[in-house]
Parts: sequence; C-alpha cells; structure tokens
Amino acid sequence: MGGTENSLNIARDLLDRLSNGVVAGPEDLMGIGECLNLLEELEQADQGVPESWHGPLETIKGLFKKIILEESPDPEADWREIQSLLDRLTAGSVEPGHSPGEEEPPPLEDPPAEGGAETSASSDEEPASEERGPETIQMEDPELIKDFVEEAKEHLASIELNMVSLEADPQDREAINAVFRPFHSIKGVAGFLNLESIHELSHEVENLLDEARSGSIDVTEGVIDIVLGAVDILKVLLGELEAALGEGQAQLSANLVGAFLNRLRRFDPRAETPRERDQIPKVGEILVEKGVTEPERVESAAQQAQESGKRIGEALVEQGAASAMDVASALREQRKIKESAASVRVDTQKLDNLVDMVGELVIAQSMVLQNPDVQVIKDQKFQKDSVQLRRITAELQRISMSLRMVPIKSTFQKLIRLVRDLSRKSGKSVRLEMRGEETEIDRNMVEEIYEPLVHMIRNAVDHGIESPDERERVGKDPQGTIYLTAEQKGGNIIIELQDDGKGLDAEKIREKALAKGLISPEDTLDDRATYELIFHPGFSTKDQVTDVSGRGVGMDVVRRSVEELRGKLEVSSVPGHGTRFELKLPLTMAIIDGMVICVGTERYVVPTVALRESLRPGKEAYHTVQGSQEMIKVRDQLMPLIRLHELFDVEPRLRNPWEALVLVVQEDQEFYCLLADEIVGRQEVVIKSLGSTLRHVKGISGGAILGDGKVALILDVKGVVSTYEEGGKNGFDRQRRVA
Repeated sequence: MGGTENSLNIARDLLDRLSNGVVAGPEDLMGIGECLNLLEELEQADQGVPESWHGPLETIKGLFKKIILEESPDPEADWREIQSLLDRLTAGSVEPGHSPGEEEPPPLEDPPAEGGAETSASSDEEPASEERGPETIQMEDPELIKDFVEEAKEHLASIELNMVSLEADPQDREAINAVFRPFHSIKGVAGFLNLESIHELSHEVENLLDEARSGSIDVTEGVIDIVLGAVDILKVLLGELEAALGEGQAQLSANLVGAFLNRLRRFDPRAETPRERDQIPKVGEILVEKGVTEPERVESAAQQAQESGKRIGEALVEQGAASAMDVASALREQRKIKESAASVRVDTQKLDNLVDMVGELVIAQSMVLQNPDVQVIKDQKFQKDSVQLRRITAELQRISMSLRMVPIKSTFQKLIRLVRDLSRKSGKSVRLEMRGEETEIDRNMVEEIYEPLVHMIRNAVDHGIESPDERERVGKDPQGTIYLTAEQKGGNIIIELQDDGKGLDAEKIREKALAKGLISPEDTLDDRATYELIFHPGFSTKDQVTDVSGRGVGMDVVRRSVEELRGKLEVSSVPGHGTRFELKLPLTMAIIDGMVICVGTERYVVPTVALRESLRPGKEAYHTVQGSQEMIKVRDQLMPLIRLHELFDVEPRLRNPWEALVLVVQEDQEFYCLLADEIVGRQEVVIKSLGSTLRHVKGISGGAILGDGKVALILDVKGVVSTYEEGGKNGFDRQRRVA
C-alpha cells in the first residue's frame, strides 16, 4: 500500500499546484518544470494511479513539453486546456480512490487497437461499413453538459470562420492551426464526458488536420469538404444534447457519425490535387472540356507521349483525337491562364500612392539618420539597427518600384500587325523580329512609347526597306527585316529598332537641309551630325508623300515624346545595310539616378543619362571665341561653358573654371560644360512635382528632397542648353567675363 499511497500523494500535489494557481501560467517555465518532475514520478510509480487518469495526465505532459520547447502554436490555448482537464479531475468526476475492481470512466485518449478487435483509420484494409444505432447519454451533471455545449458552439463558429480563410488561401498555416485547436478542445472534453460519438468524430478530423498542419498533406477541396461536413454533424449532435438537458438522458444520432467516418476513412487526401485559386488546367483537360475529344483518348495519348518522349498535343494530333488547330487553341488558352494566374487587380491610384509613401519613408529615414544629433550616437546596437533599417527600406523601395513595372511585350505585340499591314500596303515583304519582350518597363511609359515606335516602323517600312526586286539586285534577301529589341542596362531600358534596308543618305539629307535653310553651304558636318538633321520639324527626304510615311516625317515628334519621358534618342546608319535607332529610357518615372552638385548655397541634380564625365580643367583649357563665348577644351574638343549660377541667379563660391568643376553633358550630339562649385555625389532621388506654377520653368524638370530634408532642383539638360543657345533669357548673361 505504500506505493499506492505515495502515488496518490504525488497526484494530489500535482493537482494542487496546477489547479490552485501555484504555477503562474505558460510563461512560468520553472513551475512547469517542477510539474513535469512530478509527472515523471507518477510514471515511475507502478500502482495507485487509476487507469482513467493515464490519458489526461499524458495529454497534460505533452502540452507542457510543447510549451517549454516553444513548439506550441498557441501556448495560452494549451494552458487553458490543461486547466480545463485538471478542473474536471478535481471536480470529483474521476476520484483517485477507486479500487482496481470498480468501474472507471473511459480515458480521454483512444486506447490503441489491440488483438485486431478494432481497426484504425490507417489500416491497410478498407473498413467495413458500420451501422450504428442511437447513442444514449446519461446526463448525471447537466451543468457540465450545458457548459460543454455552449463552449463547443463557440468553437464551431470559430472553425467556420477560419475555413473561409483556408478556402481563400489553402497554404495559410495559421488558419490551419486555428481550425485544429477547437477540434482538439472538443475532443478532449467530449472524451472526459463520455460522449463517444462526438469524441470519435472530432478525434478523426483532428488527425486529418494534424497531417495538414505538419505539411504531410495539402489542404484540398476534399479536405475542406470533410471538415465542414464534420462541423455540420457536430451541430446536430450538440443540438440533440441541448434539447435533452432537462430530461436526464439524450439520444445522439450516432448513425450520422458512423456514415461520416466510413467516408472519412475511405478518403485519401494524398490522391487529391492541391487546390489553387487559379489552377492551371492541362491541355488535355481543356480539350475534353471543349468537347473536342474524350478523356479515354487523352489518357491513351498521355501514355503514348510518355513512352515516345513527345508532347501530349503531338500525340493527340497523330492519333486523330484532335486537330493541330484545336491543340494550338488549347495551348493559347492555357498560356492566358498562366499569365493571369496569381494576380490581383489593384487601383492604379492606390498603387501610385503606395509608391509615393514608400518614397517619403526613404526620405524620412535618410533625414533621421543624417541628423547631426543622431550621427554622434556611437552605441553599437544602434549602429547595427540603423544598418538593418537602411537595408529594409531599400528593399521595400525596390519592391514598391517593381509594382509599377509591366512587361513591354504587350506594346511589342501590337507592332506585329502594324508591320504586316504596312508591308502589304507598300508592296514590300517585311517581317518583324523581336527580342527581350519580357523586359519590364514603368507602366506609365508603356502607352507613351507606342506612338514613337509606330512612327519609326512606318518610316522603316516605307523608306528604309527596299522593294523585293531592288533587294535581289544588291544580293539581299527579298524579304526585309526589322529588328526590335529591349533590354535593361543599369537603371535604364534600352529599346533598339533596326532595319536591314539601304540606310540614310547623308548627301540627300544635306541637300534638303540646305534647301530648308537648316544649314549653310559653309557648314561642315560629319555623318553623325548630318543624321541628327532628320529630327527637325517637317524634315523629310522623300519626294513623294505616300499613305505610309517618309523617312523623317514625324521624327521630331518621336524625339520630343522620348525626351518627355526623360529619355534619349540616337540614330546611326550604315549605307546599304540599314538604320538603327536607340531609345534610352529611365527604368522608372518615379526615381531618377543623378549627380548632386553644389552651386553656391544651392544644390541641383544632373540626370546621369545626360552626363558624360566631370573634371577640373586646367587654366590653359579655358578659351574664349570671338572675345565673348566661353569654351572649355576637353581632349582637343572645344565645348561651350554654361555658368549655372548665372542661369539661376545664384552667388557662386568659385567663378574660375580651373578652380571649380565642370560636368560634361550631351544634348543633340553636342557637348556642353556645366560649371559647378562642388560635386556632392551620385544618388537616386525620388522625383517630386513642382506644381503647375513652376512646371514651365526652363531648365528645371522637378525637385527632390535630399537626406538633410532640403530640396534640390532636378536639371532639365535640354532646357538648360536651349536657354543658353537663345542667349541672355531668364537672366542668363553670356557676356560676362572671367574675373
């Protein structure tokens, strides 16, 4: 009896610690550790502990270990379950004084099947369909039953809500856990109250959800149907319990549970396809759905394709089960579904607002970290955290910018039809070859870039590509080719449009330019400068106007459109081999990569797309032409000097070019030197609009907030050069001399 008495004392001590608040809660790891030691002592005791205690105590031990090892998805819920189990043990429903011969309530956990008397759900043999009669429940403690019914109803409501989340996202692990926990609680209490049908049903569904929790199975439509079916049956059983609360006993519809468990035990979740919101159908499935062929022929073709290493579409065509047109149509439909899968429609205004706010966040972070009071902080942890903050905001900015990006493919594909129609209209044979269609570009540029490309392709077809007879005479393929490519280089998108036609006629361009008065007979232009003449408004070398175009018609519009996107357009040509246009566009319209410079007390941002180099020239490199125009000689080439302080009416710190710095910029194939006091450094800045009142100020394209919170103006190099060439407008005094 000594061992029995000792075991009972340990059990009472354990119950006292847990049920009377001796252990503070799931955070009291020391107290939980002491309780685990008591449980270990109980396991070592051979006698004295009633059989009906084994299940609950084993459950308590397992929950304790999960809490200590931090494996519990919800420690508070597990703690409440421990308390609930202990409350029932100490309420007198299970007394530790039972003698071995007395009848005991069944344990909370299902005993393992022994001797083949019962088969588990994982048995290899398919379970026989079992017919069950009503389950009679003697309600000796109606208050306890009532509390259980109310609590279980709340659990079922929680399950249904979380099933909605799982329906939308089957991979949501937190939603799976939120469904698993209520079933676990219902199972534990039902077993304690000897509600066999409810206990068995919730136990089987809990096992299924546990596999989903561990990732062993996927949450498919079948799994969701099983769980919701179990919820419906549990509602019926709880309703029967509630209706019989004042009658002393209840009749539960165990036959519903039996039929459901038969269905559940035959259900194989691993044989089901994981459910996806936008599941991509197979080609065979599409053809069957359209009524083109039968499932049996698709299976036969799939087997043949697997044996021969061919595609299923080829096998279907060979078998005569589908035509090539049917298969091509199915492939196109599958491709459309793939392209639209896993996409979410978001209002563009919301997207732009998000990008703007992320830009503001980056600016605010930079302002905080560049604050002098913050910079003097030498705390190592602060330094580490600030580096982490920079990394996170940079990644956040990169992701938000990528949300604005869309493939240029849609724009390119519109041009295929254009080339086909133009070639027919002009009587020429022309094909369009594309590369880099997947290159992404700011969505605000996609439509803007379409019209310039249309202009250039019209010119290429009408005046660049020769007629088939003419091409054959010079040994070319009778069919002309236009190459359209796109690629990302650094912070820019490069779009090239090249034809294999006869190229630009430099001599003819000069003649037309002389006739229009664009150049004088004394002007000597190299070929590159000559080609630039085609961008003058109304310039064309074509003698006869056609329905298509003439080389040069609209090219001024093309360049203006590209420059409005803060891009550059350059042209080159090889006589007899074709013409090449290169469009250099910024990767995004929201951010600009620029060089921050100081002029006096002001700072400006020069876009790197226009910047070629920066240097401090020697005194001997400074020249004046005709006593007035200032020039800087850079590698034997004289470049006009533009004094930014005169343009923007700012008092500079340095006036002599050999003491200050010059930035070499390019505009319309010409080079210019911008005079600045200092270069702060290269930086990506978020572009801010200056508003309607300052929008038309020449030489300025926008503003940017720098890290110290001050505003820097972004230079419009074309506007600066244009103001310089006009000579003297807006306070620009070209007659000033070096002091």
